[in-house]
Amino acid sequence: MLKRILIGAGTVVMLMLALSTLALAETKAVTMAEMEAFAERIRELASGGFTRNDPAREEADAEDGFAYQYDFGVVYGDRPAWTEETRMTALRLMDAAIPSVREIAVDWTVNRIMEAVPCDNPEMNGTREAAVLYLEGDAENGFLYGKTERDGQRINAMEYGAADPRTGRRLSLILEISGDGVSAIRMEGFAEAFSAEQAERLYAELEETAGHFEYARVPRSLDGRELEIFHEGDLWFSSLSYLTAEPRNLGENVEDLLIDNDDGTWLRRVDGDGFSAVFTCDSEGKDALLVSFTILSPNLEGPRGVRLGDLFHEDFTRFRSGEGALSEDGATEVLYGTVGKAPYGLAEYGDGSRMTLRYVTPVLGREDVELILTYEDTVLTEITLHSLEEDENNAD
Repeated sequence: MLKRILIGAGTVVMLMLALSTLALAETKAVTMAEMEAFAERIRELASGGFTRNDPAREEADAEDGFAYQYDFGVVYGDRPAWTEETRMTALRLMDAAIPSVREIAVDWTVNRIMEAVPCDNPEMNGTREAAVLYLEGDAENGFLYGKTERDGQRINAMEYGAADPRTGRRLSLILEISGDGVSAIRMEGFAEAFSAEQAERLYAELEETAGHFEYARVPRSLDGRELEIFHEGDLWFSSLSYLTAEPRNLGENVEDLLIDNDDGTWLRRVDGDGFSAVFTCDSEGKDALLVSFTILSPNLEGPRGVRLGDLFHEDFTRFRSGEGALSEDGATEVLYGTVGKAPYGLAEYGDGSRMTLRYVTPVLGREDVELILTYEDTVLTEITLHSLEEDENNAD
């Protein structure tokens, strides 16, 4: 009896493993059929709607074809009159009420897209300019792919494509991203021939990008309790460690100034391309210890990839929040911890036009370090890291 039970249990385990393997084998990728179904829905809308322009006018003749402007977006065709024979060459959807593939719609966040289209690379490892989310198949028999185009942490587009050189077809769904949300949805490739040479070239480009791991997307969430507090590991950014940086490794084209405080202490200020760093030191500029670092260039990233020009909500969703309370006047909010005792996070909302995020982390053997992000009209205008003396930290 026991033997039969064990055999039965083993069979169940094997069946579960088989089902698990089957689930993993199922494609996560957006398919050609999904994109074709979406395109057909848009074609039906275009066929039954009224254009806001005259497609026969010269200004409607665009690179993608003749533009038919509707309330929901723009459809491009191969002729200036919409008939049953008109071939749709591209489309651009801007109406949040109309879903596309996997129900993805305008205003969706990147995180929500990633849930709708799971991938092999959720961290978006790649280069600063791009990342491959998945690549299934091969250049000879056809492949499915997902990729992102970005400027650092700022994603500009997410593209899901299907390519089949055997039939000479390639379709791509391009999600235009602004402020971490979808601003428009494009589809391309309806009327383009796709050759074996083009397939090999595109596949090689995707493979090359997929081999990079030097840059990744910073985790973010609308639920701040899912995120980590600002910690000592965040003090390493842009190939710089706040805790070990020295004047000599901040570059060659810098202005290096030794400052006498007239009280027996000295400072050494180093201004370089896009930053200003202040060190404590001795009278000869030696034994330098970084105590302040200010980012002055929009090309230089700070902790968790923050950059001048970021929007408030983009940065807010990269750090922990949701554990503290909002003050009665709504001017400040404790994001986590206890103000004055590291670690903690604090938001200062002011009059709405100027807002500040403050994150403080303890550092083993040194003063606490504070990250200050200042926003004017929701745009990040100042990024500063500095070491806190004990009386500073307890000032609140």
